[in-house]
Amino acid sequence: MQGLDKYFTKVSTLLDMIGGWVVLPAISTLIMIDVVLRYVFNSPFIWTLEFTEWCLLLVFLFALPECTRVDGHVRMDLVTNMMSERLRGILSLAYFAVGFWIFYLLGMHEWEEFLFDYEFDRVTEFLELPIWVSSLAVLVTSFLMGFLFLMRAIERLLLIFSGENTNTEMEQ
Repeated sequence: MQGLDKYFTKVSTLLDMIGGWVVLPAISTLIMIDVVLRYVFNSPFIWTLEFTEWCLLLVFLFALPECTRVDGHVRMDLVTNMMSERLRGILSLAYFAVGFWIFYLLGMHEWEEFLFDYEFDRVTEFLELPIWVSSLAVLVTSFLMGFLFLMRAIERLLLIFSGENTNTEMEQ
């Protein structure tokens, strides 16, 4: 389990860094260039909006596993801190189960979309990028997130059955 967690940590950190250090600066640079071309030379790129939409999707998908891994999401600490340890453990298991189910359903849907887009060679309007690439990105992220939630649920169950303190957060 530790080996899988270490591998997942490397993958999620790498994706997060690519999104933050490569994709976001690329979006900013392209938009600045497009603004100059639009207002100075009256000749903007026609594909800037399409490209930035795809890149923003990538930033979101690349950051999601890392944000979840480090518990970076907004939580209800005021409510959960008043709960008993056992209730917090049960709530964590419910959170992991719901998260796994959501990303399982999303992954199944994106698998169908991926096959459809790939079979019919669907492309975007201006850049003519294959649409199946975005479906594949969502599919891979769904798999990573489902794996993360499943791994966390197993860790939580092992803590509960071993009788250890479930109050502490999972240390990374």
